[in-house]
Amino acid sequence: MNSIDRIETIETYKKEHRELLDIVTPLADIQVQHENVLDGWTIKDIIAHLAAWNWEIIDEAGRVLKNQAIWPLRYEMKEGEDTFNRIEVGKRRDTSWEKVLKEWDDSFIAQIDGMEKFTEEQWKHQSGNQTWSDGTPVTIYSLFGYVYEGEGHEGGHAKQIQRFLKGTSKIRE
Repeated sequence: MNSIDRIETIETYKKEHRELLDIVTPLADIQVQHENVLDGWTIKDIIAHLAAWNWEIIDEAGRVLKNQAIWPLRYEMKEGEDTFNRIEVGKRRDTSWEKVLKEWDDSFIAQIDGMEKFTEEQWKHQSGNQTWSDGTPVTIYSLFGYVYEGEGHEGGHAKQIQRFLKGTSKIRE
């Protein structure tokens, strides 16, 4: 993976967050708790998932700088990622939509704050000799370069939620 530009990445993250916020903020409780948007997850579950990963990426960035990255071992295998998702979404299942939405927004603000504070040297720092399964180095920028559904993490989930909402509005028509 080639180094990705830090400022461009921050701007893309902000754009995707605003777009997803515009999609989910006006939704009623009943809409965000509708089942099976994504493998049985509700919109609320997806937002809870994003909050959990935002906090986790902040922690992992700190570990990368200390040459102690854990993501390649823990999450590159689908089983590890699925376990993390199940635990973290489960922790938030009984939390109100408003609190989940606030946690997601707070986690995003903290993530952007961290990204803005990285020096260019830190942004490119490789965690020891650690590599991803494809052989690319584990760096700060590699954490933020994740692509999901052709977008960043939040942008990919925004696409899924939009598709779901378009599909359910057709059902109601």
